[in-house]
Amino acid sequence: MNEFVEKNRGLLRFYCIAARTMGWTLIIVAPLLAIVGLFIGLPVIGLPSGERLRPWMLYRLSEQVILDLLLGLVMLGLAQFVRYSYENDCQPGWILRHGDKALYSYAAGVIVSPIVWYFFQMTIHSRDLTDTLWFFVSGELPALGRGLIYVGIGQVLRRMVPIIEESKTLV
Repeated sequence: MNEFVEKNRGLLRFYCIAARTMGWTLIIVAPLLAIVGLFIGLPVIGLPSGERLRPWMLYRLSEQVILDLLLGLVMLGLAQFVRYSYENDCQPGWILRHGDKALYSYAAGVIVSPIVWYFFQMTIHSRDLTDTLWFFVSGELPALGRGLIYVGIGQVLRRMVPIIEESKTLV
């Protein structure tokens, strides 16, 4: 691993800067777009001009902002992981130490979001829940797969940080 790090130090530094930039961009821009979209009501949030905000639009907007914020934290954790792997004197940051919990939260949000959306739609449209069961299943299965991927990445992260730390003390 040390040989790989030495050969690709410049590339790893580029990845670290790119991940940090994307993470901070997501954390800053997502709430700003939501605020601008709510006050201006333009197609910034997918709302045609002149149409009033509806409850489902606010739900989707808040859901997207929360997921973007969590994804921004995941990206900052990735940047810390890359930096931690290529710098010898770097200690794992707070996000890296607790990154598995951020990944688990993101996974929960990805999995729960279609469920909440389904019941939200059923209460708005007052339909029988079996009418759109196919749409629920077709939306939930990919979300479940994405969520399980994030849980797996969280498990890998939780186990990799101590291994990297131990390998740094051996060298």
